Amino acid sequence: MITGLGSRRQGLYIHPDGVNADVFADEQDPLRWFRKEGTGVKNAEHFIEAGRAAGATLFIELTTLQPQDGQPALTYIRKALEAGMDVVTANKGPVAYAGSDLQALAHSQQAQFRFESAVMDGLPLLNLAEFTLPATKIRGFRGLLNATSSLVLSMIEQGYTEQDAIRKAQQVGVAEADPWYDLDGWDAVMKTTILANSLMEGELTPNMVEREGIRNLTSDDICAAALAGAPYRLVSEAHRKHGLPMASVRPVRIGAEDTLRVGTNGMTGVISLETDAMGTITLIEHTPTVQQTAYGVLSDLIIIQRNKRSM
Repeated sequence: MITGLGSRRQGLYIHPDGVNADVFADEQDPLRWFRKEGTGVKNAEHFIEAGRAAGATLFIELTTLQPQDGQPALTYIRKALEAGMDVVTANKGPVAYAGSDLQALAHSQQAQFRFESAVMDGLPLLNLAEFTLPATKIRGFRGLLNATSSLVLSMIEQGYTEQDAIRKAQQVGVAEADPWYDLDGWDAVMKTTILANSLMEGELTPNMVEREGIRNLTSDDICAAALAGAPYRLVSEAHRKHGLPMASVRPVRIGAEDTLRVGTNGMTGVISLETDAMGTITLIEHTPTVQQTAYGVLSDLIIIQRNKRSM
């Protein structure tokens, strides 16, 4: 049953009796149905309260990234967990700034908090580590985690202007609401923080990750590097120093023998995990779209339900 639905532009609506999901099987705009049949609420806090009062047990949070502090999504997630609701999010900010605190809160409320789509869309990266590498220690990783910057750099190499490349990234749906969050490295910093903390047991916050975006690369720099056979890409990296995870995001030239070379084609995402027992494991995501993000959310929902059945 779906109790509530809403968006920033169209408002938030609750149906106190809930609606069977089958109702929306052929509905292209479920929110239109809720606007007609449901009751509007004035803000997200009231939306969560009204949904819980109507019997909702799970909250899906998909608001846009706010890289400075993860708000207001962080407040929404915390409120839902405090109400005892399971939470699924694709928002990087809250997880990067307060992931461990949110997991602790979820545990105290006997709830679940999952965020597979916060990094590399629906690629089963976090679930891979959780469910299939239980006895393996991840020592570090290198990856191309931001599709927007990869696409923009690739198009500039082909002769497009920066603005044309940004518009293309917005059209295909991979850019943040403010594309400079991608190009200045903030999106990648959030993902790098999440991975360092989730995969390497780190306690990093985004301001602890060294960040350099692609803003200062000129078109001449970008094209010359590509012509020389070592194109620039925005690389996320983490390793251990004195036993503690250290991380960075910066433009790096990718040589022909680099494992990340496969990711220099358009929007392809790639990450290599360095492990103690399994050596190097490399995952590749070809041409991500919002469909993969939606799948990541769905996979989290399925895992939550499986976990409930096993309790």
